Amino acid sequence: MTASKHPQPAPNATTASEVADYLRRHPEFFNDHQDLLSELRVPHPSGDAISLVEKQLTVLREQNEQARRRMVELIEIAKHNEELARRMHQLVLTLMDATNAREIFAILYANLKKDFNADRVAIRLFANPAFIDSFAGEEFAGRDLSEQKLFKSVIEKHLPISGRLKRQQQVFLFGDDGDAIQSAVIVPLHGEDWGGVLVIGSYNPEKFQESMGVELLANLAKVLSLIIKPWVADK
Repeated sequence: MTASKHPQPAPNATTASEVADYLRRHPEFFNDHQDLLSELRVPHPSGDAISLVEKQLTVLREQNEQARRRMVELIEIAKHNEELARRMHQLVLTLMDATNAREIFAILYANLKKDFNADRVAIRLFANPAFIDSFAGEEFAGRDLSEQKLFKSVIEKHLPISGRLKRQQQVFLFGDDGDAIQSAVIVPLHGEDWGGVLVIGSYNPEKFQESMGVELLANLAKVLSLIIKPWVADK
């Protein structure tokens, strides 16, 4: 009979897993046996064995450093979001002072490019202007435009989405140079009987990721829809 390569524990011998389970169930064990802390040796990345106390201190230092870095990261995110909220608030106030649709669009384009680092911005309202003699730029795309289907999903869901634009969306919004847009966020606009989109594009593929938060832009969409409403024709 061939002998086993792995020695079998003797009857009634305590296994390593049993020791580990015991220590988990009795975390206060070393409070009553502190002399063992200096006797136990554990591996160290340097190759030298260190005491359990030293190992615990090393682990605690690493955990504290990770916690510190995470706290700094959260503080930076909070500062960034606070600054974005301030800029968004100022943008809304400026838009509310606009006297016509042309001014609304001009303010929006300029502010999003300057204060929010957007490379390209486009608005398309699938509606007609309210007044015959009012500004009827490319922003008013008309109610019967087939391209409205390109944004049907995001408009119906009432939620901004971010990521890469589809080829047809790029061409419709930005023409032949639409391929330069590597990432974008599509913000739906709504009225009682019309819909539209505000699209913010970037040449940086990392700028607008699918997982990014869009709460501020969702709030902007609601306010912007109300500001634009008087300039959109009813059916």
